[in-house]
Amino acid sequence: MPILLSLEIVQNNTATDILKTEIASGSAPDLIGPVGIKGRAGFAGQFLDMTPLIQNAGYDMTQYPAKLVDTMKDGQTGALLGIPYAVYPSYIFYNKDLFDEAGLKYPPQKVGEKYTMPDGSQVDWNWDTVRKIGMLLSVDKNGKDATQAGFDPASQTQFGFEFQWTEGRRLASAFGSGSLVGPDGKTAQFPDVWNAGWQWYYDGIWKDHFIANDTERNSDLLAKGNSLSSGHVAMGHMFQWYICCMSADVTKAGAFKKWDIAVMPANSAGVTTAPINIDTFTISKGSPVPDRAFEAMTYLVGRLDLMALYGGTPAVGDQLKFFHDVVDPTFAKQFPGNKVNWQVAIDMEGFAESPNHEGEMPNYIKAQDDYGKVFTTLSTKQGLDLNKTISDMVTTLTGDFSATP
Repeated sequence: MPILLSLEIVQNNTATDILKTEIASGSAPDLIGPVGIKGRAGFAGQFLDMTPLIQNAGYDMTQYPAKLVDTMKDGQTGALLGIPYAVYPSYIFYNKDLFDEAGLKYPPQKVGEKYTMPDGSQVDWNWDTVRKIGMLLSVDKNGKDATQAGFDPASQTQFGFEFQWTEGRRLASAFGSGSLVGPDGKTAQFPDVWNAGWQWYYDGIWKDHFIANDTERNSDLLAKGNSLSSGHVAMGHMFQWYICCMSADVTKAGAFKKWDIAVMPANSAGVTTAPINIDTFTISKGSPVPDRAFEAMTYLVGRLDLMALYGGTPAVGDQLKFFHDVVDPTFAKQFPGNKVNWQVAIDMEGFAESPNHEGEMPNYIKAQDDYGKVFTTLSTKQGLDLNKTISDMVTTLTGDFSATP
């Protein structure tokens, strides 16, 4: 029997409130999406676990990397709330022009490859290596880099690294998977690998001077926050969705000529983690026709022509062909002749963090606001006792979690 879809389109900034109203009135849509993990947060218990539907339909989940499937699961219950649809992997962007100018080797494009330092030594591609070459790529107005005596951080004209448009959990997850929510589901925590990540970031700004502080980041030099597009940042953590914003005008040449992407660095334990943004469809828990909703969902997920219109990267099919056919043409005028190794982006999907950095937590809006305010201070306040700052934040979040509306 044919399935008739009744389409309801809502604005992003009102979608949450509208869905809450529809759920409360018993008129929630059967199928909701495309929606990101953050977009479905705050609706704990409202979406169907798709595991039985997948089993009943015999739907092939082996076509997806296991890490992507794990990302679709509820961090507390393990329920599978969707199947991967549009993926936005993250990786390291690097400006070839600046690397060439400094005489440095490019970062690795395969996990496990070594990086060749200026003295010829082969070292692990980890966050400590990023720090070292990031300092070499940070330059003041007199041409001194951040490793040299007399370097003036107050007159920097170039920075070695940037976490483009980041936030606290997203940045922390680049150093390893974790969650603000403890195993009991109501006590806040801050994993050691996240603490290390925040400390690395903080030291990079105020001690080693290869990352811009908030004032520098929002200056004209760094394109008022769109730092990677400025041509004055050598490397950065970047998500696939950022490709829309590499230049202010996609019909004109960018601020630099050549760039490419590299794999994520490993943490101190040798573990590589690539935070990911991912869109999916969810099915309302109260849907009277979950089987039909699932059938409609799998049809939509399989339409790669619709994916091109939507603007994401498909989680299935010939992804490399999609990059060459759909993504590369968007850069033809901005970066003529530049070739990007998109296989790196595809490979990074297999290193997605789990749980996802946008995952559910109690009292979601309040908790997100509270930890967000603390994270902002890392780029605005020098001299913080970061361990105390984090400890105080965890106490605040525990209070938020216990006050869940």
